[in-house]
Amino acid sequence: MGRNPTLKHTIAVLSCAAALVASLTACSGSGDKSTLPTFTGSSGPSATTSPPTTIAPAPTSSGPVALIEHATYNYDGLKVTVNLPTNIPEGARSSMLVSSEFFQGVGRTFARNELDPSVRNLSSPEIAKYIQTVVVPGAVQGIGSLDVTISKVRTAAGRFTSATVCVDQSKVVQVRKDGSHFVDPNAKKYPTFKMTAELNRGMAGTKLTRLISVAGTC
Repeated sequence: MGRNPTLKHTIAVLSCAAALVASLTACSGSGDKSTLPTFTGSSGPSATTSPPTTIAPAPTSSGPVALIEHATYNYDGLKVTVNLPTNIPEGARSSMLVSSEFFQGVGRTFARNELDPSVRNLSSPEIAKYIQTVVVPGAVQGIGSLDVTISKVRTAAGRFTSATVCVDQSKVVQVRKDGSHFVDPNAKKYPTFKMTAELNRGMAGTKLTRLISVAGTC
């Protein structure tokens, strides 16, 4: 996503033949990224970086994995909101914590125009590598708001978890070095888009291993 006011680049990529599906773990046969909506990342670091502020209600539970249902974070002018469902299966709670922290890291990547270390720690090398491409020379900051809503959480034996993720990048604006603003064409074309996120628990802990673009509106 070159200069993108909304979310620089995008997270859904790699379309498979006749289906509107994009996967960061490569669909057998095709590597075309041009037809899918993308998760745009933006913003570049400024001389002074204010600490992120968080506005969030009490966790949805007080158990071993306490999750926040609606949390808002401010990163240098970019407001990132992560919404979680209320009825998350017990076996999927740790995975949803990873998902929330991953999208917070993506938000910081957009806001500061450099890959946030948490993205690499919380996802597979393939996904981290792709999020790195969200950093585009020219834009120095991503401002506005980015909303991520997670729903339809499913789990299997507590080791595999999938969920529907809706991203609203319609209010993300890119800032150039001269202070002028612009909106990425891809963000205009796909102001919102839907994905399936897949997480797996292994020896290194739970990580987001796949993002698949799916048809439909958020």
